[in-house]
Amino acid sequence: MLVKVNHLQESENKVSVTLLDIDDLGSVVPMKDLVLNVLPYDDSIIDKMKTSNHVMIFTEDIDNNPTTIISAINFTDEELNNEKERMIKAVNKESSNF
Repeated sequence: MLVKVNHLQESENKVSVTLLDIDDLGSVVPMKDLVLNVLPYDDSIIDKMKTSNHVMIFTEDIDNNPTTIISAINFTDEELNNEKERMIKAVNKESSNF
């Protein structure tokens, strides 16, 4: 999941994020706000949440409800822009095939 980090509650091992999507025009669209748990004692996830506005996260999924972040990857502004460009190209390619 691509998310924007809103607030980190380190003492509670929780993070408030906004789930993001990239639409067909390459716009970043906020989908919904989530409060997720962070694995206790996993400083690497907490550090990534502190140092980046956008993060690709992987969660435990219990009954279609993401609850705990098990891995995170920083997503730079440049990487976000590259992903937006890929989405636009994919939509344009799909449109031209019809």
